[in-house]
Amino acid sequence: MTFAVDKKAGRPESSTTVSSDDVPAYITNNTQKDQEGNAIDLMAERPDQGSNMSAFFNIVCVVAGTGTLGLPYSLAKGGWIGVGILVMSMIMSIYTGILIIKCIYYTGHTRLASYQEIGQHAFGRIGLIAVWFFHTSIVLGAPIMYFILSGNEIRGLTEAHVNIPNKAWIWICCGVVSIPFVLMKSLKEVSLLSIFGVIATAVLVGVTMVESGLDYKNKKDTVVYDDVVLRNLPIAVATISVCFGGNVVYMHVEESMRFPRSWNKVLVWAMIACCLMYAMVAVPGYLTYGTSSESPILGSLPEGPSRKVATIMIVAHVLLAAPVLMTSFALEIERVFDISIEKRGVVKERLYRTVTRLIIMGAVGGIACLVPFFDSFLSLLGALGNCMLIFVLPICFYWRLIGWRQMPWYELVWCGIILIIGLLACVIGSIDAIKALHHDFTYGRPTA
Repeated sequence: MTFAVDKKAGRPESSTTVSSDDVPAYITNNTQKDQEGNAIDLMAERPDQGSNMSAFFNIVCVVAGTGTLGLPYSLAKGGWIGVGILVMSMIMSIYTGILIIKCIYYTGHTRLASYQEIGQHAFGRIGLIAVWFFHTSIVLGAPIMYFILSGNEIRGLTEAHVNIPNKAWIWICCGVVSIPFVLMKSLKEVSLLSIFGVIATAVLVGVTMVESGLDYKNKKDTVVYDDVVLRNLPIAVATISVCFGGNVVYMHVEESMRFPRSWNKVLVWAMIACCLMYAMVAVPGYLTYGTSSESPILGSLPEGPSRKVATIMIVAHVLLAAPVLMTSFALEIERVFDISIEKRGVVKERLYRTVTRLIIMGAVGGIACLVPFFDSFLSLLGALGNCMLIFVLPICFYWRLIGWRQMPWYELVWCGIILIIGLLACVIGSIDAIKALHHDFTYGRPTA
């Protein structure tokens, strides 16, 4: 099997040059050769890696997060059709998650290491820059969103006892998260925290579902619903897409699997599990509070011990999940600037890494203090970053690297639908979210 290579861009000229019969490389040959010339199956069992169950929990831990709290608000924006959008987003995310993993094996003899490499192989420097931009908006944007939420919620828990403003709580949370962020070098070490994040999310979902269900009898006579609000559908899609934003780490999860050929099955079951948890929050929340649902939904729940438990759980999730995403970004920065023991030595590597990560944390905390409007920022994050990384770029990269000619017509139509939905959600959702942020900064919001 031969490849025609564009040496200037460092990528294949076209997927049609892969072989004489246009069969994609990842289907016909997932092998590379060792030093003796023997074939090595890239998809073979990796005895030193984790089980399918470990990969399942890794995906659920990354995907299922605080985006859950905005789902009733998304239904309030778009109406009951938002439940269908949730399921549709899950199906589209599964499909593009499968495509992006196929792209890392597109040559048939090597495995690409990151989303950025896929972009570079597909479209050269432009692809690299595009992925870097959108990837950064997620791996830094999500922690910013987490810190905004944690600052607001901790203040709500403590304002009766201490008079500490939101911004101060945001910086306190940044200081707490800085400890594992600086001390734990790699994702392997940071991932030890993820199991507690999963537990916190599960408790949060359970408390929210039960409390909103119990409050239904107090709201059923006055609650108002919409079946569909056409004008708000793009921003609803943008907000919901945040809940399925795991593409930024899929390459690392697949790499950690003992049986990489099980990726599709593991991804499907993980996304179904996430969708079920989301539905357990979205449906009872919107059923009880209707168009008055807040984001985060904790603001709509009645005061009491259960709400405080939910708040504590989401703050715990914030403090445990933020280092995972921020470490992913830090590792890329450290790779670009050659911050490694091999290049710098033990002492300088530790010093440069510590300074770099503290600067990153300072930037994240500063932005979090400037954008203290959780729902509008969540919508902007979903529209700008997730819609491109989840829906648009995987299909573009797949078509460029592997090709579209071998796809049946109905699959091409399906890809077209995903692209249209992703682009519309990105453009219109971003515009709406920016308008909302401008209104918030200009006029503010009434305080409770």
